[in-house]
Amino acid sequence: MALPLQRTFLRPILEIAAQSEGRLAYKEILAELIPMLSLSDDDLQERIPSGALRVDKHTRYSMHLLKRAGLLDAPGRGHYRITDRGRQYLREHAESLDQAQLNMLVVEREQDSPSDSVAPSAGDVSPDEQIEVTHAQLQSILTDELLESVKAVSPERFEALVVELLVKMGYGRGRQVGRSRDGGIDGVVTQDRLGFEKVYVQAKRWNTAQIGEPEIRNFSGSLDPHGATKGVFITTSRFSPAARQSADDAARNNKTILLIDGPKLARLMIEYGVGVVTKAVYELKELDENYFADA
Repeated sequence: MALPLQRTFLRPILEIAAQSEGRLAYKEILAELIPMLSLSDDDLQERIPSGALRVDKHTRYSMHLLKRAGLLDAPGRGHYRITDRGRQYLREHAESLDQAQLNMLVVEREQDSPSDSVAPSAGDVSPDEQIEVTHAQLQSILTDELLESVKAVSPERFEALVVELLVKMGYGRGRQVGRSRDGGIDGVVTQDRLGFEKVYVQAKRWNTAQIGEPEIRNFSGSLDPHGATKGVFITTSRFSPAARQSADDAARNNKTILLIDGPKLARLMIEYGVGVVTKAVYELKELDENYFADA
C-alpha cells in the first residue's frame, strides 16, 4: 500500500496537537500519526527521488502549512502546539483539510503582509510551472525553519552570524564589537574591501515584539560618536511602521539606515549560503528548435 497523500496528514496532525496539554516535538507527532493513519513499515521506508523519507516530507510540509494558517504555532525550535484558532477550526469543521482551504486561511491571516503570501499550489499548471511552484513552497518552508533556528541561538552568536552574512553579501572586512560598552553597536563592516568607509550594525534577536521607533532613533544616535552616516539594523522580529518612518527620517540628517526584518534576513541567508547547504541541483533542459531548423 502506498503512503497516503500529503493532504491526508493535515487534520490528523491538528487533532494530535489538540489532544496535547502542551507542546509536542516533531517526533512525538510522527509517532502518533503512524497508528492514526495506519502506516505500515513499507510506508515509513518509502523515499522520494532525492532519497529523503516521503513520510517525513509529508509530515513536515503539513505542519508548515498549518503553522502558516495560524492553526499551529512553534513556541520552540522543533516543537509545536495548537492555537486557539486551530481549536476553533476543529470545532467548526468536521471535514478533512486540504491545500485550498489552508491557502484561504493563510491569505486571511497574512493579508497585511503581502511579502509573506502563501506559495501557489501546484494544481492545474504545466510540469515546468510545477517545478517553480514546488521550489517556491520549499523555499517558504526553509525560510520558516531557518528563522526559527536563528531565534534559538545566543545573542552573541546572532551578532556573529549577522556580520558573516554582510561580509558574504559583498561588504569588506567585518568584526563583532562584543557586548561590553558597545554603545548600541553590535558589529562593524567596511563598505568596500579597502575599508574606506565603515557601516555600523545593530542586531536584535527578538522572538515576537516589534522593533519600534525608539530603537531606531537610539541606533541613529549611536552612529554620531563614530562620525558614521551608514547603519544596518537587523532583527529576527519585525519593524513597526513608526520604526520604518524613523529610518526614512534619518536621511534628513544625511544618514542611511537600512532595516532587515526576520523574513528578509532568512531569505538573504538562503541566497548567500549562510546556515544552509545545497541538497540537490536539478538541470532542466528544453528542445533547441534552432538545431533542427532547415539551413
